[in-house]
Amino acid sequence: MFVKKITLSQQIFFSTIILVSFSLAIVAWININQIKKDTTNYNIERLARKDRAVAKSIEAMVDYSLPVSQAFSQILSEISHIHKIKINIYDLTGHFITTSDLNLVGDTLITSSLKKETIDACYAAKDKKIEYEKGGYFGTYRILYIPRTALINSDDPAITLNPYCILDVVYDKSTKREIDTKTNQQIKNLVKLYLMLLLFAIVFSFVLLKQITSGLRSISKHLTNTSVNNNLQPLHWPVQDEIGQLVESYNKLIKELDIKTKQLIKSEKEGAWKKMAKQIAHEIKNPLTPMRLSVQYLEKSFKDGKGRGLYTDEWGNKLMSFSKTMIQQIDTLTRIANAFSDFASLNAQNLEKTCIIKEVTRVVTLFKNNNVNLVSSIKIKKAIYVMIDRSHLTRVLNNLINNSLQAQRDTEPIRVSIKIEQKKQNCVVKIIDNGTGIPTEIQDRIFEPNFTTKSSGTGLGLSMVKKIVDDFKGRITYTTSNRGTTFEIIIPICNQNQL
Repeated sequence: MFVKKITLSQQIFFSTIILVSFSLAIVAWININQIKKDTTNYNIERLARKDRAVAKSIEAMVDYSLPVSQAFSQILSEISHIHKIKINIYDLTGHFITTSDLNLVGDTLITSSLKKETIDACYAAKDKKIEYEKGGYFGTYRILYIPRTALINSDDPAITLNPYCILDVVYDKSTKREIDTKTNQQIKNLVKLYLMLLLFAIVFSFVLLKQITSGLRSISKHLTNTSVNNNLQPLHWPVQDEIGQLVESYNKLIKELDIKTKQLIKSEKEGAWKKMAKQIAHEIKNPLTPMRLSVQYLEKSFKDGKGRGLYTDEWGNKLMSFSKTMIQQIDTLTRIANAFSDFASLNAQNLEKTCIIKEVTRVVTLFKNNNVNLVSSIKIKKAIYVMIDRSHLTRVLNNLINNSLQAQRDTEPIRVSIKIEQKKQNCVVKIIDNGTGIPTEIQDRIFEPNFTTKSSGTGLGLSMVKKIVDDFKGRITYTTSNRGTTFEIIIPICNQNQL
């Protein structure tokens, strides 16, 4: 439960400290044990060397022809002084004979006889010596033998068939305590060193963590200040590391989100326009038919009365002018209502395999008297098929051609060319005119619903064209200048499975 409450940076920091502490503790434990082991081995070896040196000195200096009680009276103090150690001599039965330190004579731990088990243990040992610890002393008991002349120069004390006495090399407990004190001091110094390393690791981990998480904090701050109403701005990260990959994924996500948002807004706007267009078309069409019938009935009644001489010519001219104007306005309203109706019914498509050249030729024929011509880079014998709704294609071409015709200059007759090309797996239809072009300030809005520059336009023409082309998975683009405009429609060609 506690782990869930702490932050990610705290988890990383504590985990790093625990890992470093555990590692340092393991290394310290190994080093401390190694120091103790090395110190113990060193002191054992040092005492063993001193024990062998004392035994070798006695071998070289003692007169084995004398009894044990007399042989050491002159040389024991000298040997003790040379090696700076206390030496005791016992006979082979374990009785105390002499010592190099007169202060030990009154100590019963030294002067009391050795037990038979101790002497037997010395004989049983491979090197004829044993270690002991009693009271305030520790040391070694060794059996000294009468050496053969040939063995005097050997590194180890002689072991022969003639035992001579028992040698006791004595060390004070103070010596052992001194060794332990030095060992403990080494351990303390080592622990201090590891504590300093741990402190350094904590500081270094904190600084490193701040450096590592700076990118995450920047991202967090950026996301905190981001809202749906604000424009989502991409982040920048100089290194392509894990955080860089996260930033790249975030930037990719906001791009996709921006595209989806625009698509949703566009879809909602189109849906609202279609709903409104359907309602407007319904409301306009309902009174138009009665209005047309009423005007036509009025004309008929006038003609019948005129035949009987009921109306003058002046009245007849006024009535016919009124009737003509009303019919024109009713026709205009009818066209507007039909345009709204067509826009509202765009989703109802009847896709079918269609020869694009034949359909374009058929539509161009309708404008043969308007200086519209067809130029094809595809041989007529080579049929190119696309999946489209023929009626919708007719709407697209009619709308674009009519727009081109209405862009005529005052000083130059309009010319419109329809070109058909094949580019890889696409059929390209171009509508090219030499008109006035599209003004720069409206170029980004021409495909929006309800946008028009014509006094009698509905603003649905190009929006409907864009929707139709998108629905059969095509694309429409345009280029424009003061020398004219070119609309380019790209339609996928049917593959073999669709033919």
